[in-house]
Amino acid sequence: MYDRRLDGKVLSFGHAGILYKQSFVMYDRNTESLWVHVTGMAEYGPMQGKRLTFMPSTVTSWGKWKKDYPHTKVLPGYRRGGFMGTYEGIDHYNDDLGLLVLVRFKPKLYPFEALQKRGLVNDQFNGKEVLVFYSKKDKTATAWDRKVDGQSLTFQMDDQKDKYGSQLIRDDQTGSLWSWLTGEAVAGKLKETLLKQLPYNPILNARFHGFYPDAPVFQ
Repeated sequence: MYDRRLDGKVLSFGHAGILYKQSFVMYDRNTESLWVHVTGMAEYGPMQGKRLTFMPSTVTSWGKWKKDYPHTKVLPGYRRGGFMGTYEGIDHYNDDLGLLVLVRFKPKLYPFEALQKRGLVNDQFNGKEVLVFYSKKDKTATAWDRKVDGQSLTFQMDDQKDKYGSQLIRDDQTGSLWSWLTGEAVAGKLKETLLKQLPYNPILNARFHGFYPDAPVFQ
């Protein structure tokens, strides 16, 4: 998902009907430049070399999202299969998916298969303190900057759950409890504090390797 504002203009996009490295290509109706959806980069046309600003998107069940964000707006006709809807076939493709996390324009892949074994990862990448969480129940991954007011927090799983029955996580430094989906501290010293969300989105592992062959992969 990308911000379609660029250089003071709002671009309108369509599907070009062609593939680039097995990924679909968009075109903007303003200049007819061709853009690759995986990178957000214009590969051909007047906008060649320009890059759209990446925005985080979460693939999870509609039920899970609606509980945590009850006032969510829904794009008509896209309740299922949309950015916040159910990923059709996620069970079948689970081992083929990973979470692409961008830190200062550098990508790193966290394969779901590896995340299933850990659930929660305190990582460091490209000068950032990174928290990646994977929910086996919801088959959902999120990524956050785990530094708050200059303090690096280290997170662990916690046995407590929120009012919706979702598992909470706890930081070792203050003992505060956090929602892994919203990044908000729901109890403790840091209650109502928000972690900064990092740019991330689910991606097919093969697609990641195709576009970022030299980028690091979490093991």
